[in-house]
Amino acid sequence: MSLTNDIDESLKEKKNSVSSEERSVKTASVFGGDDAVDIDANVQYAGMLKKPPFGTKSYGMLTRWTERFCVVKESFLLYYDKSEKKHYESKKMFNIHPKGVIPLANCHIEKWDDTGKPGFKITHASFKTGNLVMAARSADERDNWIKILQECSKITWNNAQLGAAQIKQLEENTNRINKEKTEYIEKLNKEAEALKHETGKKEELEKLSKKLEEERAAMENVANQFKEEKEMTAQELLDAMEAMKKLDEERTNLDTASKELEQNLKRVGEEKAKQEDLVKKEQAEKEKLAATSNELKSHLMTVEEESKKLVAEKQKTEQQLQEEEKKAQVFEEEKKKLLRSATEAQINLEEVHAKKMETELELGRTAGVL
Repeated sequence: MSLTNDIDESLKEKKNSVSSEERSVKTASVFGGDDAVDIDANVQYAGMLKKPPFGTKSYGMLTRWTERFCVVKESFLLYYDKSEKKHYESKKMFNIHPKGVIPLANCHIEKWDDTGKPGFKITHASFKTGNLVMAARSADERDNWIKILQECSKITWNNAQLGAAQIKQLEENTNRINKEKTEYIEKLNKEAEALKHETGKKEELEKLSKKLEEERAAMENVANQFKEEKEMTAQELLDAMEAMKKLDEERTNLDTASKELEQNLKRVGEEKAKQEDLVKKEQAEKEKLAATSNELKSHLMTVEEESKKLVAEKQKTEQQLQEEEKKAQVFEEEKKKLLRSATEAQINLEEVHAKKMETELELGRTAGVL
């Protein structure tokens, strides 16, 4: 492809070089007389130059320099009266009747500073009356003129003929390359058809492998989810066991308090019995011990109130114990449920692990087939 592009570019350049003058002229129009015929064309360069009389041998203060509007078109330098510049700039056309035409083919263009101005000299063996010397307004402008004129001096009849021969040879090479390219493309098409079947099989295997990989990833995700659920269940079991432990401690504390209350009640009962015995023994001394009896009665009433309070506290404690036993039963049922959930999760995890092993074995067989 690169060689073909290079050939095409070379053909274009050669054709442009040979027929550039023919293509550059776009339209011709008459503006009122034989001397007013203008050409709308692409020129290489245009500008003002100063020109002494053709064939001047020496240059000095008395040398007469005439300002001319100059146009470089293909391999010719055309110069006009300076008034032609305004017409060229407004119409973008140049008159086909210049004051002078210099053919630049095989001319030698060089700097020429003997005039005291930024000038250049055009020489050729066919110039019989002398060389052409011209001067620009500045050294940079003079250098631009020299560069353009040197390029235009390379356009000759021999170069055009050589370009045509090269174009013909390039066209023949292009035809040969296109033929080889066509044959090569046909060969590639045949090879592509032969490989198409194998490529189809390979694509099916790749799709199967991709599908198995997706299934394995899905199974791994499920396994990870079960693992997370198992960890959460285990943590919940630990929390439940910790709660049960605290309940056991509270129940132990309540049992201890109940025993203490029972002992207090027993002591109160024993003290009450003693007091009743004293009341019976001292009944005979009731009159004598009236004051003491009243105190004892008051004390007895206080003891009875305390006994009532202790009985009420005992009942309250027994009620709390019953409630705690109910809570313990509820926690025991929840514990059993959590254990059943953990067992089911363990079974599911083992099933997932078994499926994962089967999938990996299937992938291993598929990889072996590939």
